[in-house]
Amino acid sequence: MPKFINRLGFTKRELLIIGFLLLTFIIGLIIRLSGWKKPNEYDYSSSDKKFEEQVKQSFSELEKNNLTIEQQEKAGELRRFSDSLIKQKDSPQKNKLPLGKKININLAYAGDLQLLPGIGEVTAERIIDYREQKGPFKKIQDIKKVKGIGDKKFEQMKDFITVE
Repeated sequence: MPKFINRLGFTKRELLIIGFLLLTFIIGLIIRLSGWKKPNEYDYSSSDKKFEEQVKQSFSELEKNNLTIEQQEKAGELRRFSDSLIKQKDSPQKNKLPLGKKININLAYAGDLQLLPGIGEVTAERIIDYREQKGPFKKIQDIKKVKGIGDKKFEQMKDFITVE
């Protein structure tokens, strides 16, 4: 082994650095794959509520001040906008496909497929994987061959998909 290392032409210092980097890499892999240290997950809901309270409070303080009619109109617009953002955040409604638009299941990306009713991230990936392995869908009913899509899901989405 020492003869092999000598043939590489590395100095002792370079070998120490390479060894240190390899050791660090291996330890990192062990930590990552073992699940020993879980990534920090932070719940933003409390900070969101605090922010919403501050926004509402600032609008209340703004209304107490003597404002011109133009300033009152601007403040009203801002308040309606902030209220609409809060309502959007609170509603769990998923982005929906516009009426009359169809998605080509042979060309669509995962994000586009997720707009279909009943299709989440995992099922969208399964559709793409199936398409890549078996080739393009010949008719829309072929999507039922994808794991997780049965007759019920197909009925929900059949009006929104195409293979053309």
